[in-house]
Amino acid sequence: MSSSVPGHTPGGDTGPRKRAGFAAIREDVHIHAGAPAVRALLADPRTWRDWLPPAVRAFQADSEGVGFRLTLPGREEAYSLRRDASEDPREIVYRVDEGGVAETLTWALFPEGARECHITAEIAYRPAAGLVGGAMETLMHRPQRIQILRDLLWNLKRGVEHSGSAEAASA
Repeated sequence: MSSSVPGHTPGGDTGPRKRAGFAAIREDVHIHAGAPAVRALLADPRTWRDWLPPAVRAFQADSEGVGFRLTLPGREEAYSLRRDASEDPREIVYRVDEGGVAETLTWALFPEGARECHITAEIAYRPAAGLVGGAMETLMHRPQRIQILRDLLWNLKRGVEHSGSAEAASA
């Protein structure tokens, strides 16, 4: 089975990627919990609230989708995503719903035994346009986006491993 996270290997290329006007950021984390339990959390956006970094505001979720505002220096972006069907059981894909800057958010899970998994999160988004927007994206927004995604993954890892969810996932 091939993942929509092409060529992913843990620690693989995380450099800027562009496709059809969208830029993509990819980050990953290793979690000491079983992939099925982690997948269940990622597949239900209502569980995401506890992992969100402070830059994510006005968060709203139901069992199939999520909407929020991302605060960046000098810019606030709207996101509205709905879960989409995926042919690969190792991934959960959310696609643009009601506009906003994101095209997709993909969670890819790579089991590494019964009690461990590796998660890759990739978001494809439309960066700000124009000379000033492009400069802000390069100098400030992209590094902020990367840190926000890293914080989200780290918060997920800590939450799962320290809440007892890891024990439940490995049972």
